[in-house]
Amino acid sequence: MSQDFLALVRRLERAQALQNERFNQAAGGRSRPVGGGFAHFRGEAHPLNQALGLTEPLSDIDLAAVEAFLGTPTVLELSPGAEASLWARLAVRGYRLHQFQQLWVRQLALIEPAPPVDWIRLAMPPESDLYNQVVCAGFMERDDWPDLDPPFRVSLEVQDAWGFLAFVDGQPAGGGMLGIVDGVALLSGSSVLPRFRGQGLQKALIRSRLALARERGCDLACASTAPGTASQRSYEACGFRAAYPKVEMARG
Repeated sequence: MSQDFLALVRRLERAQALQNERFNQAAGGRSRPVGGGFAHFRGEAHPLNQALGLTEPLSDIDLAAVEAFLGTPTVLELSPGAEASLWARLAVRGYRLHQFQQLWVRQLALIEPAPPVDWIRLAMPPESDLYNQVVCAGFMERDDWPDLDPPFRVSLEVQDAWGFLAFVDGQPAGGGMLGIVDGVALLSGSSVLPRFRGQGLQKALIRSRLALARERGCDLACASTAPGTASQRSYEACGFRAAYPKVEMARG
């Protein structure tokens, strides 16, 4: 592994870990520093309980402490920056493959204009319910967002983070989040309601967030997707390229 690549991995993993720490704290969760990153706990068996950003050596004592902190299941999100000996020790402790992710990255020297839509704008804190309902409905393949009670919510009042909303003919159509950590723009939580897909809204949301990130001095942007998804294709169409794969390992 080259030093340049390892430096990139550490920078991106640290940025993601700190971004998640901000949102976890805003949601009332608890965090524990570990291995250069954090373990985040939102509640018993919460789907966002996990440890990530683990680029420094982890002892068996560290792993036992994380397992006790997160409970069951214990989920670790790992990158190529993880210590090489960690994989064999996870197997001994009963971890199994949970799911894959692919991290995407691009430089921000030049941002293309967003394709035309009615409008995309920042979501204001009083629009928290609207933002969370619309984004969650898109992920759940539902158009009936006003009837949705999201299983979990993200705050629109987190430091250095902004929610974006997309509208078509005055109707909420999708949304996404931008966070900034140490010059890295982190794009996450992006979705479009099923009836508005195929109009370029996902790419418009990506480019709108990249434009703000560049205005605020970012030199690099990243996003994570499941492999082979429509989201992956949208990021590739917006100039992102594969940086490295990630894997979630779970125990219990």
